[in-house]
Amino acid sequence: MQKLILPLSLLALAGLLASLAFNAEDNLVSWSLLAKVEIKQGLFGEVETTFDPAIQTLEQKDIKLAGFMFPLQSGEMVRRFILSAKQPTCATCMPGGAEAMVLVNSQQPVKVSTERVQVKGQFRIAQEMGLLYKLDKALVNGR
Repeated sequence: MQKLILPLSLLALAGLLASLAFNAEDNLVSWSLLAKVEIKQGLFGEVETTFDPAIQTLEQKDIKLAGFMFPLQSGEMVRRFILSAKQPTCATCMPGGAEAMVLVNSQQPVKVSTERVQVKGQFRIAQEMGLLYKLDKALVNGR
């Protein structure tokens, strides 16, 4: 049993180090930054959203994010999808809150993937479809 634990621990550590390197070397915006938002319900049911100033500085700028695709349409190729900080666990379950997902509008159709992808696009604070952010004119994995 102990002989099995060590290789599994090393494998988990290698995966963690790879994900940390992925964020550092590619100048990705972190999901923890995008989570710095406060959402409150007002007295009359309206929603009040306050974004961290660091998020506001990203408005209309090209940024890179890495995450998992959640397609909004069927087919092998899509132009519009949700990029999520966490991998979806089922086809109809949203994998996080609004601060952990970004609506992506790709410049060209991209192949749906279950692997982590890197997306570069114009960042906007845009409350659409229950989400807080979107990336327009996006390219997936440099394409």
